[in-house]
Amino acid sequence: YLAQDMTVTETSTTCSRHPKVETNLRCASCGTPICPRCLVQTPVGMKCRECGMQKGGTLFSLSLQRAVAASAAAIAFGAVAGFAADLIGWFALFVAVGYGTFAGEMVMRASGRKRGIRLELITAIGMALGAIGGRLIVALTMPAPTAVAVPMAIPSVIGLAALVIAISAAVGRIRYL
Repeated sequence: YLAQDMTVTETSTTCSRHPKVETNLRCASCGTPICPRCLVQTPVGMKCRECGMQKGGTLFSLSLQRAVAASAAAIAFGAVAGFAADLIGWFALFVAVGYGTFAGEMVMRASGRKRGIRLELITAIGMALGAIGGRLIVALTMPAPTAVAVPMAIPSVIGLAALVIAISAAVGRIRYL
């Protein structure tokens, strides 16, 4: 058995902003040497301040045309959820997560696979408004048994819980972590 020299030599560089600090860290985008005080943590790794604070990445930029398409999809899926929330009873609680995830995926596809807080807000608000519209459709198509009965536009507790779960699942599908 022959022992080999297993020493590893690492070359340290200095931080581009702090010349007296040695570091082995580099920006994930541009390769600039950075120290722990300078780094910005991002979903794709550590970056320098210039690269980490850049706005307008292609993943998060949403054109007006794509925003309108995503809004229409969110309203349509919300209307279906609002219409069906009370019609299927307790089963709505079990279907809500799957339906919401599917709705979020379809909204994301309508937006051109974009993500970000804008699309999350479009999805949540669009589905909520669509659900209100769906409930109004229920109220107009299914007459109340008496004139003093609670209007059909107000969902039951189970229906409301199913709507909240579906909207949360849709936003969760879009969320970029």
